[in-house]
Amino acid sequence: MINQIYLVGSMGSGKSTVGRLLAKKMGLPYFDLDKLIENQEKMSITDIFQKHNEKYFRDLESITLEQYSKESNFVISTGGGCVLRDQNLYILRKGLVIYLKISIETQFERVRNRKHRPLLNNMTKDTLSQLDKDRGPIYSDISSIEVDVSNLDKEDVLSIIIERLESYSEKN
Repeated sequence: MINQIYLVGSMGSGKSTVGRLLAKKMGLPYFDLDKLIENQEKMSITDIFQKHNEKYFRDLESITLEQYSKESNFVISTGGGCVLRDQNLYILRKGLVIYLKISIETQFERVRNRKHRPLLNNMTKDTLSQLDKDRGPIYSDISSIEVDVSNLDKEDVLSIIIERLESYSEKN
């Protein structure tokens, strides 16, 4: 049985929403890496970036990921930039990674009015495209399951993931 599942993908791809639904469906605990950090620091990710810096946040992200990866069963939604550090990739590869892929157009529609993330300030399609060029190949490389969520609702995404998890389990 698959018992350590990590969701990766760009902001707005639905990692948190789908992660909660998947964990509930599988009867596993659910953790949102960004929320864990916010609770630990008692401030938002934006405030962490402003008060400290991105490196400080990425350090917290790596430490928190390592701590929670020692649990035996879970679903964890990671932040979009979690894959930027080799130490995180090492941890992610120990579990099953699901990449929620999203088109730039759909992502822009979902995130353009959100201001609670530091990278969303002055967000343009070009910025999202550059982030996708930088991170997309990493997401694809480390994932065992990839789902294009661009034109799907959360229930459809969940159904596809469950179906692919069953196929994955049969093969491994």
